Amino acid sequence: MAFASGVAIAAVAPSFAKAATPSDQFVIAVNMSSMRGLDPHELNQLESAEVVANIYERLVTLPADDISNPQPGLAESWTVSQDGKTFTFKIRSGVAFHSGNTLTAKDVEWSLRRLVKLGLAPSTDLRQWGFNAENVDTLIRATDDQTLEIETPELWNADLILLSLASFSTSVLDSAFLADKEKDGDMGREYLQTADAGSGPYSLRTWRANELMIADAYADYWQGAPAMRRVLMRHLPESSAQRLQIEAGDLDVATRLSSTDLAALDAKDDVTIQKTPGFGFYYLALNQKDEILSNPKVREAFRYLIDYDGLANTVMKYYGIKQQTIIPAGLPGSLDENPYKLDIEKAKQLLAEAGYPNGFSKVYYATSVTPEYEVAQTLQANAAKAGIKLDLQGGDHIGKFRERAFEIFSARSGERLPDPHAVLASYATNRDNADEAKLTGLLAWRTAWDVPAEIQEMVMAAAHETDKAKRTEIYEKINRVYLEASSPLITSFQRTDAKAVRSVVKGYVGHSTWLTRWDTVTKGE
Repeated sequence: MAFASGVAIAAVAPSFAKAATPSDQFVIAVNMSSMRGLDPHELNQLESAEVVANIYERLVTLPADDISNPQPGLAESWTVSQDGKTFTFKIRSGVAFHSGNTLTAKDVEWSLRRLVKLGLAPSTDLRQWGFNAENVDTLIRATDDQTLEIETPELWNADLILLSLASFSTSVLDSAFLADKEKDGDMGREYLQTADAGSGPYSLRTWRANELMIADAYADYWQGAPAMRRVLMRHLPESSAQRLQIEAGDLDVATRLSSTDLAALDAKDDVTIQKTPGFGFYYLALNQKDEILSNPKVREAFRYLIDYDGLANTVMKYYGIKQQTIIPAGLPGSLDENPYKLDIEKAKQLLAEAGYPNGFSKVYYATSVTPEYEVAQTLQANAAKAGIKLDLQGGDHIGKFRERAFEIFSARSGERLPDPHAVLASYATNRDNADEAKLTGLLAWRTAWDVPAEIQEMVMAAAHETDKAKRTEIYEKINRVYLEASSPLITSFQRTDAKAVRSVVKGYVGHSTWLTRWDTVTKGE
């Protein structure tokens, strides 16, 4: 016990002694600045989601190597009614919360209703299928301690519902434990910022914002106690500091590293660079309220100003996979086609045809982080060769993008649902393009793109389609029509999340839906 206490103290000290992490403890370095709390029904951020994935459990699980195939979790089995609208789950017996309370269908009922009623960002995972605060008490119901029924307001493809129930947002909370933690009707929201009410393989021991998270293995976890007795997540925002400490053995995993530090670590035998494809893109947004940028030929010209191949071999080597079509690789309807390449002369020709032979000037907002800013700089240089002057302004401009108060903007997106609908709902639907509609969750609305009705109708048809083969056909068509439409949301690379992992670590497998597990981790030379 004295040894464990010493490790915990060292973990919060300003600097580490140069010693390898203990064989039964797992240390991860992250930038915790955007981690606001650990309520699974509130957070919407990758690092926080990884913590929640290990503290809480969900009805359905998605294996990291087969994420499109839902597997039993807290639900040991399920059936779907003949009309495809009612899902009946048999809840696993013998699962205990960290409090010692037994998990029942009533806890699942309360948790899913809570998610919808809070109505925060993660609630989209259920609200998009028609659940709302008014109907959720009727549609999500526990019929006994081991049976839960979920009835969808309308027919959707069953996989969409099951995949949503595997999201961290649908984590099951200990309703009895939280009953006396409620303040002013918040359903335990304040309490869960720095504490847990879960049944996962780890229980939260310590949470200090922008400093440290400690989680201890849960001895009574229904699948058995994990090999790593303790997991520590340290706030270490500087890439160079993370690199030095993983080289010294003070860290097991380093995250959000610069491309330079990733390349240096990649050359070492004792560190592996793990690249996990995500369901999102690095994109360029052209505001369609701008007369020049709304010209289809101008939009097309920008596609020829991106150095796809040059970026793929340099700054994007660890952060993305070249992709110009809209459905992420590996999902139904994806296409292995990238028809565009850097071509300054072609861009000039298109600009001339659009009526701008001498180019134009625009303000270009981009985030000041790796690799987004480096990508923006290359676009600025290429655009200048075609006569377009871009006033590149780095920083946090996401608010202006959400308010449509921009001309050109670039960033990266991240979706969790491993299905084409997740990306298409944001990039290819915009049911009301008016400013007052404020559909800020949709990239298409932020870009003020009045998406062609044909595309939007196909997106919704695919979501309702129950036949997998027909669904795939629809998505293939959407992929091609979207590309031909020369969308003002120009995708260049499918997002990849890169981490440096010490080679002694086994079983730490990056998950595309942010559900990376710690209970599979072991250490050995």
